[in-house]
Amino acid sequence: MIVQIAGYVLLLVVWSFVRIQSLRSKQKNKEAAVDGFLTVISTIIGSLLIAGVDIPSPVVPYKIIFEPIGKILLM
Repeated sequence: MIVQIAGYVLLLVVWSFVRIQSLRSKQKNKEAAVDGFLTVISTIIGSLLIAGVDIPSPVVPYKIIFEPIGKILLM
């Protein structure tokens, strides 16, 4: 599993480096920064998923907020 995660991270680092260099050569520094940030986030999440770590769903805060409202409406 460690080899899979290392391969995944290595592939994304190389791919991200190529894309960021391409954007920077076109003087698109803000786009390169956003692309790098999103790639880092996706690399972390992807590595955790490959490792089998349970990642909490982003739906939980919405469920906490809207579930009581729904129960009140259904009464």
